[in-house]
Amino acid sequence: MKFDALVLEGGSLKCAFTAGILDVLLDADYPEFQFYYGVSSGSMAMSYYIAKQRKNFIKVTRALVENPDFLSYRNTFSEQGLMNLDFLKGYVNDTFPFDEAAADLYSKGKTVCIVATDYHTGKPHYLKPREGKWLNYMMASATLPIITKGKTNVDGTWMFDGGYSDGIPIKKAISDGAKSILVIRTRPSKIKIDKSYVSLMAEYWNYNNDSISDLFSRGYKRYNKCVDFLNGPKPAGINWHQIAPPTELRADGFYLHVQDVDADYRLGLEMGMNFLSQMR
Repeated sequence: MKFDALVLEGGSLKCAFTAGILDVLLDADYPEFQFYYGVSSGSMAMSYYIAKQRKNFIKVTRALVENPDFLSYRNTFSEQGLMNLDFLKGYVNDTFPFDEAAADLYSKGKTVCIVATDYHTGKPHYLKPREGKWLNYMMASATLPIITKGKTNVDGTWMFDGGYSDGIPIKKAISDGAKSILVIRTRPSKIKIDKSYVSLMAEYWNYNNDSISDLFSRGYKRYNKCVDFLNGPKPAGINWHQIAPPTELRADGFYLHVQDVDADYRLGLEMGMNFLSQMR
């Protein structure tokens, strides 16, 4: 089966699993997609994949997971938050630079969307990256309340994590014309979620903005409806395949070690190889 679209769920460091699958596809010279959609850290994994920079995502993740300059609980209520995205951006530029020119070249003639959420309206923005904008768009999509600095300025508009407005943008892919979609998840395919502590805190902190407060209040319900859609009957003429971990990933949380990231990446490699063998 040939897929024309790739949809990547976010999940912070859980996307080490996603990176394992994508590295297998790169090694196999898997046919390119026409449509690409990445959310939060999934957009970073997607961007390295488009630029054909194998293993860069996992190298960055391994280097940062135990680095106190990036991940520090004493900074949770600071301006930078638990995870310092400014440090991440500088570290990527200095150590494992993202090749924007290659990403631009290989995405020419294709639809590439990085999903972010409007800080004032709560609506999704489907950002179309280009050279000079990729990193800014990736940082915006990964900006979380409390967990990171909260919002990022994108072309004059404040935005944050796309996972709150469109966590698995399969309906966007369908509306853009995709017919056969590969969806890579970071949760087991039928798992639904409850409202998180972070969402509860963000809801209260944004009490003066009804749109954003409501977004955080109901975000888990929106996600669960998407899970139902993915596991329900497919619209006529549309097909998709999910690659999802069989159980919760080791990086499901923030008390992490390199061994957790490595385990999720190896699982991604294994499931990527299984996927290729199934498609033959």
